[in-house]
Amino acid sequence: MSELSTGTAAPADLAGAPDFTPPPTRRAWLGLAVILLAAFMELLDVTVVTVATPEIQNSFHTGYAQVQWILAGYQLTFAAGLVAGGRLGDIFGCRRIFVWGVLTFAGASLLCGAATSGTQIVLFRLLQGLAAALMFPQVQAIIHVTFTGRHRAAAFGALGGVTGLAGIAGPLLGGALVEGDLFGSGWRMIFLINIPVGVLAAIGALLLVPERRSAQRPRLDPVGTVLGSAVVALVVFPLIQGRDADWAWWIWALFALAVPAVGLFLWHQRTLEKRGGWPVVDLGLFRGGSFGLGLVVQFFSFAGISAFFLVLTVELQAGYQWSALRTGLAFLPIAVGTGLASGIAIPLMPRLGKRVVQAGAVVMALGMVALMVTLHAYPTDLSVWRLTPAALVVGLGLGLIVTTVNDVVLAEAVGPSAGSAAGVKAMVGQSGNAVGVAVLGALFFGLLSGNAGAATTPELPEFRAALKRLEVSAPTATGLERSLTECFADQARADDHSSPPPSCGTLADRARTAGDPAVPRLVDTTLNTARQHHFSGSLRTSLGYEVAVYALVFLLVFLLPLRRISPGSRR
Repeated sequence: MSELSTGTAAPADLAGAPDFTPPPTRRAWLGLAVILLAAFMELLDVTVVTVATPEIQNSFHTGYAQVQWILAGYQLTFAAGLVAGGRLGDIFGCRRIFVWGVLTFAGASLLCGAATSGTQIVLFRLLQGLAAALMFPQVQAIIHVTFTGRHRAAAFGALGGVTGLAGIAGPLLGGALVEGDLFGSGWRMIFLINIPVGVLAAIGALLLVPERRSAQRPRLDPVGTVLGSAVVALVVFPLIQGRDADWAWWIWALFALAVPAVGLFLWHQRTLEKRGGWPVVDLGLFRGGSFGLGLVVQFFSFAGISAFFLVLTVELQAGYQWSALRTGLAFLPIAVGTGLASGIAIPLMPRLGKRVVQAGAVVMALGMVALMVTLHAYPTDLSVWRLTPAALVVGLGLGLIVTTVNDVVLAEAVGPSAGSAAGVKAMVGQSGNAVGVAVLGALFFGLLSGNAGAATTPELPEFRAALKRLEVSAPTATGLERSLTECFADQARADDHSSPPPSCGTLADRARTAGDPAVPRLVDTTLNTARQHHFSGSLRTSLGYEVAVYALVFLLVFLLPLRRISPGSRR
């Protein structure tokens, strides 16, 4: 597979070598602005949607499983289509596939904005992921074929800046769009805003970006693409749906099917390679060297990122009743830390190589521990300021990892294999995101529903004492206590959190007829306190997954060779 087919550039010119390449034309720079606009739209969409997921859940009265699918489904189809998207650019031209991808992404955004059910928006997000897989490889491919020498480095640097800006702006913009409720659209505007951006990018590309095709004519591997997607889906689907299905036998059967699916995928790839075809995964990458281990590092590095953003969003909005905008502000220290660490990591890479990734894993794990301590210290009076120190540390660790892990992994693939390696690496990273959302989501949401029955127990002594001070009769107090426990448990286990279960109606009736107007307020306060303690405890336990993931990344990196790497030299 050619470098162009993965959407990645060849190694940059040697550092310090004279650069006699002519400067790009004004049209080339304008074309770069156009494709970066599309890249910004696609990258922004991930973080924007994360902040809006609780609002989408309330709008469609859906369960937590569909919340997970809104993120994991997009990442799954994005991962599945990346290599094919790059090859389509080789076959039909980068510009043509870029325009198709951008317009399909805009169309899928329109469908998401017009969705009338949770199932519809999940399906349309799958389409969005496929569109992103068409579009994004072309962005890097167009930069590679349009720019040379130091101008190429500057163009890729601009792409890196756009990536960082999308991470910083996404949560805030998402919160502002949801809170702003433009034209009464609510959360739908986070998708609808992509339509004019996509149309503008498509028109700009047709006018400013020259068409380029690869000298090689690679072929697609639809069977390999489907089999590879099936492997990830057979892990992600049962993890997300298992809790709703009460972990029925067929959930475990799907897990078991993933094993022969992996074998079938590898057999197909070997067979196609022997026939001189173009498999999705270039198996030559795994013969000698440490590229396979590098992919494991890549997978686990990303398995904690999107998952963490999802559970923290649900924690703040559902557990603490924060607005989307306030939740976006809570993410700002993470974005600032990521930006600061990126600037630190780049000059360290030539001297420390893989150790920068290890440092990032340690800092990331420490940030998660700091967040656990913060939740323990302030379970009922959490604020943006109290979250800021831990969030900043998490951001520093995240910046050290995401800035460097790509180069560390690609350092294990050299020569003509570098292009194919970049495509496989990107696919594995997105798969890690999808699996991480499924695993951490299953743990967090499972704790929320599984421990709901005992969640009110710590609040009951104070509740009883308050009822006694209000001179509520013993039989009435006993009934209120029982109804309080039932209401909380039923609410925590319900899929639809916008409509209170019948037990909560019974509790409200008992509170109103208790003889004192202060009783309903006491019930509401006790439920609110119990909810905050319950969400806080569930997230603290779940963050143990994050600590374990980044501890594993730290240990795995020891197995990679120590290389001093110039950042961007593998783009």
